[in-house]
Amino acid sequence: MQTIQINNPEIENFISSEYGNDTQSLLKDFMKFVKLSLDDGYPVISKNEAKSRVEDAIAQVKNGTAKLLSQNEYDEDMKEFMKSL
Repeated sequence: MQTIQINNPEIENFISSEYGNDTQSLLKDFMKFVKLSLDDGYPVISKNEAKSRVEDAIAQVKNGTAKLLSQNEYDEDMKEFMKSL
């Protein structure tokens, strides 16, 4: 097992006040944080699939078949997305 050294007084104070000597809860919450940080919730796709999707999107914009959002629709979508974070 390795020790993580934190050289940030604000974080150290937060950990100390929230967890004290409860290292099990700290470890559990840390592991949950790491797992959530590594998984954005979207299914994994290959590099080729990603490239294909981008090429398809570009083709749709060029040939006029892409569904584009108005500024208001975009703003509303972004507002909802930010709430979900």
